[in-house]
Amino acid sequence: MHGRAALIHPLRPILFIGVLATFSACSFFGIHEHHEVALDQRAVLALLPTRLDFTIDKASQIETLPDGLSSEEAKERAPAALQAVRSEARRLFFEKIETAEQFRVVPLEEVDAAVQAIELPEDKEVTSAQLTALRDRLKADVIVQPTVLDYGKVRWYWLAGGMLADISWETVAIGLASAWNPGIILGNVGFELLTSTPVWFGGGYLFGIVARPVRVEAEGWDPVNGQSVWDKEEFALYIWDRLNELPEPERKKKEAQLYLNLKESMRELASSLLDEGLTISELEKRRRPPPVPESY
Repeated sequence: MHGRAALIHPLRPILFIGVLATFSACSFFGIHEHHEVALDQRAVLALLPTRLDFTIDKASQIETLPDGLSSEEAKERAPAALQAVRSEARRLFFEKIETAEQFRVVPLEEVDAAVQAIELPEDKEVTSAQLTALRDRLKADVIVQPTVLDYGKVRWYWLAGGMLADISWETVAIGLASAWNPGIILGNVGFELLTSTPVWFGGGYLFGIVARPVRVEAEGWDPVNGQSVWDKEEFALYIWDRLNELPEPERKKKEAQLYLNLKESMRELASSLLDEGLTISELEKRRRPPPVPESY
């Protein structure tokens, strides 16, 4: 029994590090520059306030709170903690888009004034009528709305899917390494359930690596016809050397760790939008009706 356990534990860190290295390599080779767009081809983009598709009961679910804070005080801090996530997600996305010089970006203050004027509900999906109203006020060619889906923990079906994927590839790798020894394989499954559940469902440390799940998405619409012109989803879990971006005292704080993954996810979303090539000409082309098929 001890021999089997000894084989499982050395294997898992090696496999885990291998997967992280693969992800890092993919990210590295995926790096590319976004080219500037000529001024007369830059579409006007309006970025709506971020929707939150998750909720919390206490601020302690996404923040490291001071010692001695009562449960009631933690509950009172929850709305402010959520608002901070909402604002920061939008800011990160906005800054990436603004510096790329591909769009003429409407100032956030003007967008907020228009949102307030049409009484756009917070955390609700925008409707076609609201898109038209925003276009009339902002003269926008593209309207984008980001959404934070999961923050600090993931919903049960993502938990199940993530753990199933982990167990599947590990079973193959460990099976090949152990000549498909059933005791070792079953031992790994049990170890996976013990370690992955807290990682996927609340974050924590694994082999010295911080794991704080963040899942986001965004969608862009052409307000002329109400059609979606772009959408993307991003997910970040593990924090590798990005912790070095933070001052030493901040690195163990839950909110700081979550921020790093939010920053990574929102910038990836923005990069995806920049890759879409939504120039004035492209939008006009997409608005044209499809050609009528020839009849024979």
